[in-house]
Amino acid sequence: MSTVHIFSKPFSNYSATTIELIQNDANQLLLTGDACFDWHAFMSLQVKNIYLLKTCVELRNIETSDAVNLVDDSTWVELITTNNTVNW
Repeated sequence: MSTVHIFSKPFSNYSATTIELIQNDANQLLLTGDACFDWHAFMSLQVKNIYLLKTCVELRNIETSDAVNLVDDSTWVELITTNNTVNW
C-alpha cells in the first residue's frame, strides 16, 4: 500500500526536509487548493503519481498538462480510502 501525501499550499511553503521525506517511488501526491497553482514545482519530485483535484483546478482556472492526473471527487475518495494518507 502506498501513501498519498495531500498538499494544499504552494510548494514554497514546505521545508526541504518535508520535500525530501516524501520522495519515494511508492508515494503519490494529491494537490488541492492553492497547491494546484504550483503544480509545476511539485512535478520535480520523484514520486509514483501526482494528482490534482479537478474542482480546485477548475475553480482557480489553472491550465495543466497531460503530465498530471486530474481527479474528480469520487476518485479522490477512492485514493484516500485505499491508501495511507498524510496531510501537510
